[in-house]
Amino acid sequence: MDFEVALEQELKTIAALGNRVYPLMSPEAVKKNGVPYLIYGSSEGVRDKSLDGYLDSKEVRGELNVITARYKDLKTITKQAITLLIGMEQRAIGADGPYIAELKYQDPVEMYEQQADLYRCVIEFTVYFEEG
Repeated sequence: MDFEVALEQELKTIAALGNRVYPLMSPEAVKKNGVPYLIYGSSEGVRDKSLDGYLDSKEVRGELNVITARYKDLKTITKQAITLLIGMEQRAIGADGPYIAELKYQDPVEMYEQQADLYRCVIEFTVYFEEG
């Protein structure tokens, strides 16, 4: 199982999202319909290299966007998402995903989107794992 499929399985365990987890973009949502939700994305990553050539291990950067109608919900779901990310370190993720050797995340950035009347929190992270 590849990293993004395993990541999506993990993210769908956040009950408050009600399975509304989407890659790169979401269906159009408004304050009273289709929220909260989470958008995720990741790069293909960069494989590690030794003197003997490229290895199976790699560094992958990703991003989570938590979207809610209420600021209180944003805080709660963001905390759950960070706890989930931290909990992925030193274990295999998803049903049969990669073993995450290390995970680092950046300071979450919160914002209010006036046109949509929704709150957003962006969480950037980096994972290190070996492809199988």
